[in-house]
Amino acid sequence: MRTAIEDVNFDVSTSAPGYSVKGKASKTKTGLEIPLEIRSKDDEGIDLYGKTIEDLVVTVDFEAADRLHVKIGDKDQKQVIVPDSPLGLERPKLRKPAKKLNYEFKYAENPFGFQVIRKSDKAVIFDTTDYPLVFEDQYLEITTAVPDDANIYGFGETTLPNFRRDNVKNVTTIYARDAGCPFYENVYGHHPFYMEIRDGKAHGSLLLNAHGMDVLTVEGRITWKVIGGVLDFYFFVPDGSKPNSVVHSYTDLIGKPIMIAHWMLGWHQCRWGYRNIEHVESVIKGYKDHNIPLEVGWVDIDYMDTFQDFTFDPVNFPEERMIQLGKDLHANGQRFVVMVNAGKHYKSGYPAYEDGHELDIFMKNPDGEEYVGQVWPGYTVYPDWFHPDISKYWNKHVGAWMERVGLDGVWIDMDEPAAFCLGSCGTGLKDTAPPSLEPWTLPENVQTEMHADQEAALQKLEKEHVTDSRHLLYPNYAINNGHGNLSEKTGMTIAYHHGGIAHYDYHSLYGHSECYHTRNALIEHNKTERPFILTRSSFVGSGRYAGHWTGDNASKWEYLKSSITEIFNVQMFGITYSGSDVCGFNDNTTETLCTRWQELGAFYPFARNHNAKQPPSQEPFLWETTAEATRKALAIRYSLLAYYYTLFEESNRLGSPVWQPLIFQYPNVESFLTNDEQVLVGSDILLSPVLYENDTSVDAEFPPGLWYDWYTLEPVDDKPKKARTIILDAPLTHIPIHVRGGAIVPLKEPSLLVDETYASPYSLLIALDEHGEAQGRLYIDDGHSLEQPEQSDIQFTFKHGTLRAKGKFGYPNAEKLDTIKIVGKAAHKLHRASYNGEKFKVKQEDSVAILENAGVDLTSGPFTIKFK
Repeated sequence: MRTAIEDVNFDVSTSAPGYSVKGKASKTKTGLEIPLEIRSKDDEGIDLYGKTIEDLVVTVDFEAADRLHVKIGDKDQKQVIVPDSPLGLERPKLRKPAKKLNYEFKYAENPFGFQVIRKSDKAVIFDTTDYPLVFEDQYLEITTAVPDDANIYGFGETTLPNFRRDNVKNVTTIYARDAGCPFYENVYGHHPFYMEIRDGKAHGSLLLNAHGMDVLTVEGRITWKVIGGVLDFYFFVPDGSKPNSVVHSYTDLIGKPIMIAHWMLGWHQCRWGYRNIEHVESVIKGYKDHNIPLEVGWVDIDYMDTFQDFTFDPVNFPEERMIQLGKDLHANGQRFVVMVNAGKHYKSGYPAYEDGHELDIFMKNPDGEEYVGQVWPGYTVYPDWFHPDISKYWNKHVGAWMERVGLDGVWIDMDEPAAFCLGSCGTGLKDTAPPSLEPWTLPENVQTEMHADQEAALQKLEKEHVTDSRHLLYPNYAINNGHGNLSEKTGMTIAYHHGGIAHYDYHSLYGHSECYHTRNALIEHNKTERPFILTRSSFVGSGRYAGHWTGDNASKWEYLKSSITEIFNVQMFGITYSGSDVCGFNDNTTETLCTRWQELGAFYPFARNHNAKQPPSQEPFLWETTAEATRKALAIRYSLLAYYYTLFEESNRLGSPVWQPLIFQYPNVESFLTNDEQVLVGSDILLSPVLYENDTSVDAEFPPGLWYDWYTLEPVDDKPKKARTIILDAPLTHIPIHVRGGAIVPLKEPSLLVDETYASPYSLLIALDEHGEAQGRLYIDDGHSLEQPEQSDIQFTFKHGTLRAKGKFGYPNAEKLDTIKIVGKAAHKLHRASYNGEKFKVKQEDSVAILENAGVDLTSGPFTIKFK
């Protein structure tokens, strides 16, 4: 295992000769094409880790006013790139360059280097000119200068304690990996995107490359060291240079996040280790008995017959009982989701294997035989998501499974893909059990011997059958992969996908491409409903197919805190339906930790309690303090469902994060650059959770402006002109929440179910700013359909005592607006209201103006309510 930072080469390759422009650049229909040639063919600096490619082509495309594309590729186009398809990333199809660019592109000819300059302030936001360019078949290196104390965010997926990246001496390895969330190491997803905030202005960059890489953030520079592909950069320079605008520009390229259904916003419960169907039923009953909302019941791999997808354990989870569970949940207004793993049991008579074998859609060994690894059922084969017939296979099995069990969604796991052995350890062993279904439980010496045998077989397979001149098993540049060699505990790099593409080249696309086909299968099964998919592995653009949870975290305080950073990153990567396992997956939680985690997790975009089979149960009703805190927090979440749903519509349309750090809304407040302990839900709700054991208060930072306590509706102070820190009381069952002055927040009356909550009338919370004004938005549709011909998009403003609503009022079944609460300095003066010719009395409670029983129709168009 190679994870020690002292093993990492942080240096740039100063011996590399670099490249120079060969001849002249030429104009293309969308930009420039610049031919390059190696500057020297002397031995020094040549073939550092692979075979030097002498002739390159730089294509520069001015794709949009806020997006620049710079691709440095091999002239002969032999390097494997991210597919230009939904299985990778569909590139924009352009006919002409954009106009009125926000950036400038400059380049030096000898040695070749380039700069990207933001026009608005002449800031050089990317600059390779002082560093070597290395381009070999298995080693690419490029470096940009950044300020010494650069504020860098992104690069993942990795578990981190802090959102702002260490820029003194840090390596982020990007390579999809099944690992239980070790800090600072590569885990499930592959996202080579970052944002920098400099002097209050933000820009971003993506290296579109699916190969393993080390990204070195060192004082004064960022260096990429990549083991294949090409240098395919996109730069994002939006108008106004706001952090959220960078995310908007990024998702313009990679695709907008999914639009969720109402029910997906409810509370979810799962664990690995339910003993039987009665255990699941008792958990569901426990929520009801303790008056805690539960929207979705989940079952992990426990339900399967010997861990085979699309089967039932006939003793503990018999088919008829599982089907009845789904019916019971639906009868109660709840939903049902189960797991589906990537690998399929290598077993005769097992339909998921036999059908795939007949269609020949499984990944292959270099000798043409099926690649056979090991996962939960034993020896397993892996669907090849790049095979042209894969949809026939997947649509059939997923659709039949959804119909058979009455499921509402699919949970995809082990899709890095994960493996419990090295190489094709099950070749020739169909219908045979491996030495252990959990080989890590075997004696250490037995594991060592098995691994040596597997590695010898793997090397033999490569020697006898791999014709690729590259070193696919052991590239000369070894990225800092947490599992060491690239084939450890995952698909072997000399397995092959359709078209003869080595898994070495497509490894990190596996889960992403499975999500694409799963979404299509769910839509094929039900063409009217928004599909639910949750995935562990992801790639650039996966958010347009699925949601994501951050994997196998631990029941420790540091993971409660790091969940904020992880969700911030995933939101920035364009996967806004995301969350972490509440109360922790591995290890034993405590009453205090679980209580604090439930308080915060109640507000995750995707909110689910989930733990492993070894630890004791951790459902929130098991401790009274946890139950009390959960009821309080979820009541607030459910009251905010219309607000959350509006945020998700904006996310689906623009790409906006649902959860975001303070710095994204207030990029000029320097102290917010490192604040990763508070959360903005949208722009209007501020969470200040307790993240440390035994704390009963929070040192909370507040942005400029008025902020109101959610519970008392009193302003936090009377100093709206500057950011400040205030100590907030936070006893065990309380999470501090504040509402931004200037916001109009749509609310519902919380119930135990999402549909019941949504059936209640709307209310508005109008939190006045220091000028006595506020504004907000409400989006309404039917909450579940893929196509929405009838929608409402209502903008509210409050000014000079008048509430105005305008916009689109197309959804015909919207509930009425019943209650309006106004808080702020001017609210105590309001005693009467008039609407549509009718006069109302305004009630005063603790200086809050309350209009009740207004009965405002939200289907008949714009309206005005005047308060006096």
